[in-house]
Amino acid sequence: MRKIPYTYCIVKYLHDPSAGEMLNVGVLLCAPTYSFIDVKFNLYYERLSNAFAGFDGDHYREMVTRIQYSVQSLRTWNSSPTLFVMEKELETVEDVIKRIMPDRGLSIQFGPMLAGLAHNLDDELSHIFDQTVTSQYPNPYLRRRSDEDVWTIYRKSLSEKRIDRYLKPKSLMSGEGFEYKFDHAFKNEKWHVLKPVNMDYAQASSIQEKATRILGEASALEGNPELSTYYILLGEPRTESHKGAYIKAKNLLNRIPVKKEIYEEDAAKDLAAYLADYMEKHEVFEET
Repeated sequence: MRKIPYTYCIVKYLHDPSAGEMLNVGVLLCAPTYSFIDVKFNLYYERLSNAFAGFDGDHYREMVTRIQYSVQSLRTWNSSPTLFVMEKELETVEDVIKRIMPDRGLSIQFGPMLAGLAHNLDDELSHIFDQTVTSQYPNPYLRRRSDEDVWTIYRKSLSEKRIDRYLKPKSLMSGEGFEYKFDHAFKNEKWHVLKPVNMDYAQASSIQEKATRILGEASALEGNPELSTYYILLGEPRTESHKGAYIKAKNLLNRIPVKKEIYEEDAAKDLAAYLADYMEKHEVFEET
Protein backbone atom coordinates (compact mmCIF):
# COMPACT_ATOMS: atom_id res chain seq x y z
CA MET A 1 0.00 0.00 0.00
CA ARG A 2 1.38 3.39 -1.03
CA LYS A 3 2.18 5.83 1.76
CA ILE A 4 0.22 9.10 1.85
CA PRO A 5 2.11 12.41 2.14
CA TYR A 6 0.84 14.81 4.80
CA THR A 7 1.75 18.00 6.61
CA TYR A 8 1.03 18.78 10.23
CA CYS A 9 1.79 21.17 13.07
CA ILE A 10 1.75 21.05 16.85
CA VAL A 11 -0.92 23.22 18.51
CA LYS A 12 0.30 25.01 21.62
CA TYR A 13 -1.25 26.97 24.46
CA LEU A 14 0.47 30.29 25.23
CA HIS A 15 -0.69 31.78 28.52
CA ASP A 16 1.52 34.85 28.79
CA PRO A 17 3.17 36.22 25.62
CA SER A 18 5.71 38.18 27.68
CA ALA A 19 6.93 35.00 29.38
CA GLY A 20 6.79 32.90 26.23
CA GLU A 21 6.02 29.68 28.08
CA MET A 22 3.95 27.15 26.11
CA LEU A 23 2.55 23.65 26.45
CA ASN A 24 1.58 21.35 23.60
CA VAL A 25 -2.20 20.74 23.56
CA GLY A 26 -2.99 19.32 20.12
CA VAL A 27 -2.05 18.28 16.59
CA LEU A 28 -3.48 19.49 13.26
CA LEU A 29 -2.88 17.25 10.23
CA CYS A 30 -3.69 17.74 6.54
CA ALA A 31 -3.34 15.40 3.53
CA PRO A 32 -4.92 17.09 0.46
CA THR A 33 -4.46 14.12 -1.90
CA TYR A 34 -6.57 12.06 0.50
CA SER A 35 -9.04 14.87 1.38
CA PHE A 36 -8.00 14.44 5.01
CA ILE A 37 -8.10 17.30 7.53
CA ASP A 38 -8.32 16.61 11.24
CA VAL A 39 -7.28 17.96 14.62
CA LYS A 40 -6.83 16.23 17.97
CA PHE A 41 -6.78 18.07 21.30
CA ASN A 42 -6.24 17.19 24.92
CA LEU A 43 -9.29 18.57 26.74
CA TYR A 44 -7.92 17.75 30.19
CA TYR A 45 -6.50 21.06 31.36
CA GLU A 46 -5.36 20.21 34.90
CA ARG A 47 -1.71 20.57 33.95
CA LEU A 48 -2.40 23.92 32.27
CA SER A 49 -4.25 25.08 35.38
CA ASN A 50 -1.36 23.98 37.60
CA ALA A 51 1.23 25.56 35.32
CA PHE A 52 -0.37 28.95 34.75
CA ALA A 53 -1.86 31.20 37.42
CA GLY A 54 -5.24 32.57 36.36
CA PHE A 55 -5.81 29.89 33.72
CA ASP A 56 -9.44 29.94 32.49
CA GLY A 57 -10.53 26.36 31.77
CA ASP A 58 -13.92 27.29 30.30
CA HIS A 59 -12.33 29.76 27.88
CA TYR A 60 -9.76 27.15 26.86
CA ARG A 61 -12.47 24.56 26.09
CA GLU A 62 -14.42 27.18 24.16
CA MET A 63 -11.40 28.02 21.98
CA VAL A 64 -10.61 24.34 21.36
CA THR A 65 -14.23 23.51 20.50
CA ARG A 66 -14.38 26.44 18.06
CA ILE A 67 -11.28 25.14 16.26
CA GLN A 68 -12.68 21.59 16.15
CA TYR A 69 -15.88 22.75 14.50
CA SER A 70 -14.00 25.01 12.09
CA VAL A 71 -11.96 21.98 11.02
CA GLN A 72 -15.15 19.91 10.64
CA SER A 73 -16.69 22.61 8.42
CA LEU A 74 -13.52 22.87 6.37
CA ARG A 75 -13.39 19.08 5.98
CA THR A 76 -16.93 19.14 4.56
CA TRP A 77 -16.08 22.02 2.22
CA ASN A 78 -12.91 20.30 1.03
CA SER A 79 -14.81 17.13 0.09
CA SER A 80 -17.43 19.03 -1.92
CA PRO A 81 -16.61 19.08 -5.64
CA THR A 82 -18.92 22.06 -6.23
CA LEU A 83 -17.23 24.34 -3.76
CA PHE A 84 -13.78 22.90 -4.31
CA VAL A 85 -13.39 24.44 -7.75
CA MET A 86 -14.53 27.86 -6.57
CA GLU A 87 -11.71 28.59 -4.13
CA LYS A 88 -8.03 27.86 -3.62
CA GLU A 89 -7.21 24.24 -2.90
CA LEU A 90 -5.96 23.40 0.59
CA GLU A 91 -2.46 22.18 -0.17
CA THR A 92 -0.78 22.25 3.25
CA VAL A 93 -1.58 22.57 6.92
CA GLU A 94 -0.62 26.25 6.62
CA ASP A 95 -3.58 26.75 4.25
CA VAL A 96 -5.84 25.11 6.83
CA ILE A 97 -4.59 27.38 9.61
CA LYS A 98 -5.25 30.50 7.52
CA ARG A 99 -8.85 29.37 7.02
CA ILE A 100 -9.68 28.43 10.59
CA MET A 101 -7.66 31.11 12.43
CA PRO A 102 -6.58 34.03 10.25
CA ASP A 103 -5.60 35.99 13.39
CA ARG A 104 -2.95 34.02 15.27
CA GLY A 105 -2.44 36.57 18.05
CA LEU A 106 -4.32 34.40 20.55
CA SER A 107 -3.57 31.96 23.36
CA ILE A 108 -3.76 29.08 20.87
CA GLN A 109 -0.61 29.02 18.73
CA PHE A 110 0.34 26.82 15.78
CA GLY A 111 3.90 25.55 15.49
CA PRO A 112 5.93 25.35 12.26
CA MET A 113 4.74 23.11 9.44
CA LEU A 114 6.20 19.60 9.45
CA ALA A 115 5.71 16.74 6.98
CA GLY A 116 5.62 12.97 6.81
CA LEU A 117 4.34 9.82 5.07
CA ALA A 118 1.87 7.29 6.48
CA HIS A 119 -0.34 4.37 5.48
CA ASN A 120 -3.15 5.26 7.90
CA LEU A 121 -3.73 8.95 8.63
CA ASP A 122 -6.01 8.42 11.65
CA ASP A 123 -3.37 6.23 13.28
CA GLU A 124 -0.62 8.67 12.35
CA LEU A 125 -2.50 11.58 13.93
CA SER A 126 -2.96 9.59 17.14
CA HIS A 127 0.72 8.57 17.12
CA ILE A 128 1.95 12.15 16.72
CA PHE A 129 -0.49 13.29 19.41
CA ASP A 130 0.81 10.65 21.84
CA GLN A 131 4.43 11.58 21.05
CA THR A 132 4.05 15.35 21.35
CA VAL A 133 1.12 15.95 23.71
CA THR A 134 0.21 12.95 25.88
CA SER A 135 3.84 12.28 26.71
CA GLN A 136 3.98 15.63 28.57
CA TYR A 137 1.47 14.46 31.13
CA PRO A 138 1.96 12.27 34.23
CA ASN A 139 1.13 8.56 34.12
CA PRO A 140 -2.48 8.85 35.39
CA TYR A 141 -3.40 10.56 32.12
CA LEU A 142 -2.02 7.60 30.16
CA ARG A 143 -4.12 5.03 31.94
CA ARG A 144 -7.52 6.04 30.64
CA ARG A 145 -9.32 7.52 27.69
CA SER A 146 -10.96 10.94 27.72
CA ASP A 147 -14.48 11.96 26.70
CA GLU A 148 -12.87 13.42 23.58
CA ASP A 149 -11.35 10.03 22.71
CA VAL A 150 -14.82 8.49 23.03
CA TRP A 151 -16.28 11.23 20.83
CA THR A 152 -13.72 10.43 18.13
CA ILE A 153 -15.13 6.90 17.85
CA TYR A 154 -18.69 8.12 17.38
CA ARG A 155 -17.68 11.06 15.19
CA LYS A 156 -16.24 8.74 12.57
CA SER A 157 -19.68 7.18 11.95
CA LEU A 158 -21.43 10.56 12.17
CA SER A 159 -19.00 11.99 9.64
CA GLU A 160 -19.76 9.19 7.18
CA LYS A 161 -23.41 10.30 7.28
CA ARG A 162 -22.33 13.98 7.08
CA ILE A 163 -24.03 14.64 10.42
CA ASP A 164 -21.09 16.21 12.22
CA ARG A 165 -21.36 19.34 10.05
CA TYR A 166 -24.77 20.09 11.63
CA LEU A 167 -23.56 19.85 15.22
CA LYS A 168 -22.61 22.93 17.21
CA PRO A 169 -21.90 23.93 20.83
CA LYS A 170 -24.88 24.76 23.02
CA SER A 171 -25.34 25.87 26.64
CA LEU A 172 -28.47 25.03 28.64
CA MET A 173 -29.53 26.45 31.99
CA SER A 174 -30.85 24.47 34.94
CA GLY A 175 -33.79 25.66 37.00
CA GLU A 176 -31.29 26.76 39.67
CA GLY A 177 -29.47 28.96 37.17
CA PHE A 178 -26.44 26.73 36.54
CA GLU A 179 -25.08 26.62 32.99
CA TYR A 180 -24.26 23.28 31.35
CA LYS A 181 -22.20 23.36 28.16
CA PHE A 182 -22.42 20.75 25.41
CA ASP A 183 -19.90 20.63 22.60
CA HIS A 184 -22.16 18.69 20.19
CA ALA A 185 -25.83 19.56 19.65
CA PHE A 186 -28.42 20.18 16.94
CA LYS A 187 -31.82 21.87 16.94
CA ASN A 188 -35.21 20.72 15.68
CA GLU A 189 -37.52 23.18 17.46
CA LYS A 190 -35.78 22.04 20.65
CA TRP A 191 -32.18 21.01 21.23
CA HIS A 192 -30.78 17.50 21.00
CA VAL A 193 -27.47 17.20 22.85
CA LEU A 194 -24.83 14.49 22.35
CA LYS A 195 -22.74 13.75 25.42
CA PRO A 196 -19.68 11.48 25.03
CA VAL A 197 -19.04 9.80 28.37
CA ASN A 198 -15.80 7.94 29.06
CA MET A 199 -16.11 4.97 31.44
CA ASP A 200 -12.61 3.63 30.83
CA TYR A 201 -10.85 4.43 34.12
CA ALA A 202 -7.97 2.89 36.03
CA GLN A 203 -10.15 2.66 39.16
CA ALA A 204 -13.60 1.04 39.08
CA SER A 205 -14.86 3.58 41.63
CA SER A 206 -14.31 6.35 39.08
CA ILE A 207 -16.92 4.74 36.81
CA GLN A 208 -19.67 5.16 39.40
CA GLU A 209 -18.49 8.70 40.18
CA LYS A 210 -18.73 9.62 36.50
CA ALA A 211 -22.22 8.11 36.14
CA THR A 212 -23.36 9.96 39.26
CA ARG A 213 -22.08 13.24 37.87
CA ILE A 214 -23.85 12.72 34.52
CA LEU A 215 -27.07 11.77 36.35
CA GLY A 216 -26.86 14.98 38.35
CA GLU A 217 -26.21 17.12 35.27
CA ALA A 218 -29.08 15.62 33.28
CA SER A 219 -31.46 15.74 36.25
CA ALA A 220 -30.69 19.43 36.73
CA LEU A 221 -31.95 20.06 33.19
CA GLU A 222 -35.32 18.41 33.83
CA GLY A 223 -38.00 20.88 32.86
CA ASN A 224 -35.72 22.96 30.64
CA PRO A 225 -38.00 24.05 27.77
CA GLU A 226 -35.14 24.08 25.27
CA LEU A 227 -34.09 20.44 25.77
CA SER A 228 -35.54 17.65 23.63
CA THR A 229 -33.28 14.59 23.89
CA TYR A 230 -30.11 13.85 25.85
CA TYR A 231 -27.95 11.35 23.94
CA ILE A 232 -25.35 9.57 26.06
CA LEU A 233 -22.49 8.08 24.02
CA LEU A 234 -20.65 5.64 26.25
CA GLY A 235 -17.03 4.55 26.11
CA GLU A 236 -16.81 1.13 27.74
CA PRO A 237 -14.03 0.14 30.18
CA ARG A 238 -11.30 -2.00 28.67
CA THR A 239 -10.49 -3.68 31.97
CA GLU A 240 -12.53 -6.88 32.29
CA SER A 241 -12.79 -6.62 36.07
CA HIS A 242 -14.55 -3.25 35.68
CA LYS A 243 -17.49 -4.68 33.70
CA GLY A 244 -19.62 -5.09 36.83
CA ALA A 245 -19.12 -1.45 37.79
CA TYR A 246 -19.93 -0.45 34.22
CA ILE A 247 -23.26 -2.34 34.30
CA LYS A 248 -24.18 -0.61 37.56
CA ALA A 249 -23.24 2.74 36.02
CA LYS A 250 -25.55 2.10 33.03
CA ASN A 251 -28.37 1.23 35.42
CA LEU A 252 -27.75 4.53 37.18
CA LEU A 253 -27.85 6.44 33.90
CA ASN A 254 -31.17 4.82 33.03
CA ARG A 255 -32.64 6.73 35.99
CA ILE A 256 -32.06 10.05 34.24
CA PRO A 257 -35.46 11.81 34.28
CA VAL A 258 -35.19 13.69 30.96
CA LYS A 259 -35.80 12.11 27.55
CA LYS A 260 -32.63 10.19 26.78
CA GLU A 261 -30.97 7.68 24.46
CA ILE A 262 -27.97 5.64 25.59
CA TYR A 263 -25.54 4.20 23.03
CA GLU A 264 -22.41 2.09 23.32
CA GLU A 265 -19.40 2.09 21.02
CA ASP A 266 -20.45 -0.93 18.98
CA ALA A 267 -23.69 0.90 18.14
CA ALA A 268 -22.00 4.05 16.79
CA LYS A 269 -23.16 3.27 13.24
CA ASP A 270 -26.70 2.67 14.52
CA LEU A 271 -26.68 6.10 16.14
CA ALA A 272 -25.46 7.74 12.93
CA ALA A 273 -28.12 5.95 10.87
CA TYR A 274 -30.86 6.94 13.31
CA LEU A 275 -29.82 10.59 13.43
CA ALA A 276 -29.47 10.78 9.64
CA ASP A 277 -33.00 9.44 9.25
CA TYR A 278 -34.33 11.73 11.98
CA MET A 279 -32.68 14.83 10.52
CA GLU A 280 -33.97 14.06 7.04
CA LYS A 281 -37.54 13.47 8.22
CA HIS A 282 -37.54 16.65 10.29
CA GLU A 283 -35.68 18.68 7.65
CA VAL A 284 -32.84 19.54 9.99
CA PHE A 285 -30.43 19.34 7.02
CA GLU A 286 -32.40 22.03 5.19
CA GLU A 287 -32.84 24.28 8.23
CA THR A 288 -29.20 24.48 9.28
